[in-house]
Amino acid sequence: MSTKNTTPRLLAAAKEFNIGKETLIEFLSTKNFEINASNPNTKLTEEMYFALQAEFAKDKLVKKKSDEISLPKGQISEASKKSKDVSTEEVHQDEAPAKTVEKETKTSKKSKEET
Repeated sequence: MSTKNTTPRLLAAAKEFNIGKETLIEFLSTKNFEINASNPNTKLTEEMYFALQAEFAKDKLVKKKSDEISLPKGQISEASKKSKDVSTEEVHQDEAPAKTVEKETKTSKKSKEET
């Protein structure tokens, strides 16, 4: 009967601990573990995995907390679009009276010149 190795592969561990593949490889190299860096599907040994857990537990916790935060999809972008639309409408409303004033002054100048 063989014991099953339940440790993740290289890229799965990097994703789990919220670190990059190169960071993971660099860390394991500094701990004198030999790892095939060219193959992202390399299985980690239990010793490697425990060393990663000890070092990157904080990053894993941060990732877990960020995954728990649920933002409603689409509502934020819709809200920002609405606020942009409102501000655009306000600008257009502000411009409209100014054009009317310009027309009135041109008309009044013409009428003064005629008289």
